[in-house]
Amino acid sequence: MQNISIRAVILATLAVLGIDIISGMVLTQMFGGPGFDSELSREEIRRAYQVMMQDVRYLALGLLFGTASTVLGGYLAARLARGMPYYNALAFGVLGILISMIGAGDLPTWVKVVGLGLSVPAALVGGHIAKLQMSRPTS
Repeated sequence: MQNISIRAVILATLAVLGIDIISGMVLTQMFGGPGFDSELSREEIRRAYQVMMQDVRYLALGLLFGTASTVLGGYLAARLARGMPYYNALAFGVLGILISMIGAGDLPTWVKVVGLGLSVPAALVGGHIAKLQMSRPTS
């Protein structure tokens, strides 16, 4: 535990949370379009989200964006920690799994399984990229 920078992991998590919120808004606009306006009732919005949760394109893009943001988070955790990049990226990935388990909600089971299964490997890829960049000699 002493090799893990809690500060770096939390900062990377907050950054990725912001990115995930923005990408979720973009996906909602892409697939929900103007159908999501302020005049809809809560029940109409809930039904519209249920329809989107059945759209494989929406779910696949969500997985793609989520995996990309997890790679970025692993990278950020490793770079901000400045040491032990794999440990810090792994800690970020594990924290991401815990947060995802809480917030997965209405997602189909296959999306949850794939997303959770990709979390640690994607975070470690980000940590590996950070390690490669940190080990390059500066000229």
